[in-house]
Amino acid sequence: MKHNAIILGAGNWGTTLAIEFSACCDVRLWTENKEYADAINAGRENKQFLPGIKLPDALKVEPKFSSPITPDTWVVMAVPSSQMVNVCAELKPHIQKGQIVINVSKGVVSHTLKTMSEAIEEALPGINMVALTGPTIAREVAAGEPARAVLACRDVATLLLLRKNIKLPHLSFEMSRDVNGSELCAALKGIVAIGVGIADGLNLHSNIQSVIMTYGLNEFKKIAEFFHIPEKTIYGLSGMGDLITTCISPDSRNRRFGKLLGQGVALNDALKQVGMVVEGVSMAKTIVELGHFNLNIPLFEGLARIIFDAPKDVYKELIGTINSIN
Repeated sequence: MKHNAIILGAGNWGTTLAIEFSACCDVRLWTENKEYADAINAGRENKQFLPGIKLPDALKVEPKFSSPITPDTWVVMAVPSSQMVNVCAELKPHIQKGQIVINVSKGVVSHTLKTMSEAIEEALPGINMVALTGPTIAREVAAGEPARAVLACRDVATLLLLRKNIKLPHLSFEMSRDVNGSELCAALKGIVAIGVGIADGLNLHSNIQSVIMTYGLNEFKKIAEFFHIPEKTIYGLSGMGDLITTCISPDSRNRRFGKLLGQGVALNDALKQVGMVVEGVSMAKTIVELGHFNLNIPLFEGLARIIFDAPKDVYKELIGTINSIN
């Protein structure tokens, strides 16, 4: 018997997961409105976020809340982090105690430093919270390339249930109980990838990009340790694995955004050109707030200045920041 699953959010990752979960679940992909659902159903393709990938016939695409959420339904949260609190408020009347909710969105709640799972659990008390993180580029998975990610949950029984029942064609999982650590690592990596993209946009290649990744990992580790995240998570798929993928992949929205900045495109114009949420930008705002804790993260602070202060000479700002690090 197949489980029921709702994927809330029809971006590229939500759509990819809907396709993958269709192999073992009866899946409903929920869109923001009827027009969006109709557009996807018309050609059985999400032309806006995942063009060229056909959806399985069994996958239902419908506007959110157009069908009931039963207590045994797995609810997958694939909405942007900036919308998470509002979406949870909409969900609350429909969610039962003990419901399995799987977060796949990356980022933190601005000004609070809460992970997405912490925000979801606060809004939906009594749920079984699961975080899906790791080095996963949506288009690669949708195209049939294998990938491996992390499912994290504090409840062992839930982990065992998911391990037994989630059998996906291209995406496999390792299990963890470090929900918040997995998510914080997933959020932190975005600013490093933006830095690599900035270097690429400045026509600075392997030498400087490797410096940014190395120094970025070091500062990534400082912040993770400040939040008491274990080394196993920092150097695992949720941490170092996701960081490497996001930095090197041409499909990484964080890297693409950074490259546009390096080419002289303004912040808002770069966000528009990427066309999807760039979670590393919101994380960079959080980095500015972390400056009050004297963590000694000069690379991250320098990248935040490039993102938000629009220095006239991005090359000088980037290289000056790098050369100031001892």
